[in-house]
Amino acid sequence: MAIHLSFEGFAGTPEELQRALRSGRVAPRALPLLDLIEQALAQVAALELQERGALLPLLAELLERKLRALLRVEAEADDEEAESDGEALVGLLVELDEAVRFLMERAQARSYVWPVPAAPLPRDRRVAPIAVASLYRYARRFVRPAALLPAVERFGVAEAWAWLQRRLAKAGRAWFSHLGLEAWSERTVTFAALLEAVRRGRVRLVQKRPYADLWIELEPEREERSA
Repeated sequence: MAIHLSFEGFAGTPEELQRALRSGRVAPRALPLLDLIEQALAQVAALELQERGALLPLLAELLERKLRALLRVEAEADDEEAESDGEALVGLLVELDEAVRFLMERAQARSYVWPVPAAPLPRDRRVAPIAVASLYRYARRFVRPAALLPAVERFGVAEAWAWLQRRLAKAGRAWFSHLGLEAWSERTVTFAALLEAVRRGRVRLVQKRPYADLWIELEPEREERSA
């Protein structure tokens, strides 16, 4: 049982109260609306529900009904309005009771679920175990012979500008994306070198739109002076 309501002449669930209203055993006018709302709110608050947030829409409507009931106490309503409010409240309590029951049953079902560790990956029993030393000797057959490479020189702005001059020596112009710079660090340093060259008037950069490719042209006069 999730919600239990009681007042003079009735005791039971919201669904039983709804049936009593439909059969005429309880008159809508006789419903103590404020008392019923307080009973429902107190019982829901006492429940230990992990997903209580799912009840917020129903609880908000129940509080709205409580305000309407308080206004009815101050300004007496007619029989037709009282009957409508009473039936609507009982219907809301039935929905709330069903939602609470559902959450309680789901929480109970989840409490029976135990975490199970993942199953081990299948192993091919046909493959015989190999010693680590044997596996190492077998793998070395496919390793390319190592070559001694010279230490990588520092690639700074000056080195980038010298490389750009050699790269643009023939045509004197090129797209930035066609320079063949693969590493992001090389692109960044080369771009910084270009900005410094533009500041000194050695290079002209053209970009048709934001984020578009850069067109690079060596300035002839500066090129001759440097020569």
